[in-house]
Amino acid sequence: MKISVITPVYNVRPFIRKCVESLMAQTFTDIEYIFVNDASSDGSIDILKEAVSNYPHKNITILTHEVNSGLPASRKTGFEYASGEYIFNCDGDDFVEPTMLQKLHDAVIENGADYAYCDFYLTYDKGERYMACPSFTSADEALRKGYLRGTMKYNVWNKLIKRELYNDVVFPVKHKKGGEDMIMLGILSKAKRVVHIPEALYHYVKTNSTAISESFSEQRLIDIKYNADTAIAVLERDYPADLTEDIMFFKLNVKLPFLITDEKRRHEVWKQWYPEANRYAMTNKVLPLRTRFLQKSAALNQWWLVSLYYKIVYGFIYKLRYL
Repeated sequence: MKISVITPVYNVRPFIRKCVESLMAQTFTDIEYIFVNDASSDGSIDILKEAVSNYPHKNITILTHEVNSGLPASRKTGFEYASGEYIFNCDGDDFVEPTMLQKLHDAVIENGADYAYCDFYLTYDKGERYMACPSFTSADEALRKGYLRGTMKYNVWNKLIKRELYNDVVFPVKHKKGGEDMIMLGILSKAKRVVHIPEALYHYVKTNSTAISESFSEQRLIDIKYNADTAIAVLERDYPADLTEDIMFFKLNVKLPFLITDEKRRHEVWKQWYPEANRYAMTNKVLPLRTRFLQKSAALNQWWLVSLYYKIVYGFIYKLRYL
């Protein structure tokens, strides 16, 4: 098959039918669909099986984990089974536009690329927020200005990627509770050419609409730090060019979520992580001035400004517009 679509399924009962129907409605047809049941316990799999039974002509496989193992393990299971030339990852609580895979595939063929990505929507309980991605053609520029400098998210699900870029990728099946998508840095670092489609084709469903910044358990913090350190080590070891400054920007962006709160305990985590990067707080010119101001305020220990920013931007403006 040309494309392998890998979809982990774990306790997404309210969403899985819409996800399945959007995938089956793709205008591109040379697809194998791989659903990985990660020991779901809420009846999601019954709905999944009922939904896919309506498409007997499709190439559909359901794989099963006996024990819940997390998203990275599910993606790893799906990848090891997959036979497609290209890999597309979809989360079981999201949905896609019917032309998504056709447009991504056409883009990689027409542009001689091995990595295609598109814009996406953040889908809330009330309304959607359009998330535009920056346009790059050079993989090096996408890595530096996109992932490392923070203008592009390193999620796995709005991208069509040539299978060979996944070779030697270690899925973080142990440190899986945070930052697991950082494997995308190593994958992109092996790409030759990328292409961007300036159209939102993926809907990322924000089920927890009461908070922009998720809560962080101690294990989640450990996992985020481990996955960030691993991604940095891979780039420092394997990338042919010097990424020192870009990695400092990446370190600042990794701990940026700890500033999008007025909780002092998270501010303490920001202080502890990557203090060597703090002096770069205002120098990443591709970020909005307000983000750099927030980072600089923290670097100068002006935590009252950090709290005020959170209350105004996230506590009032975002809730008013999107929730």
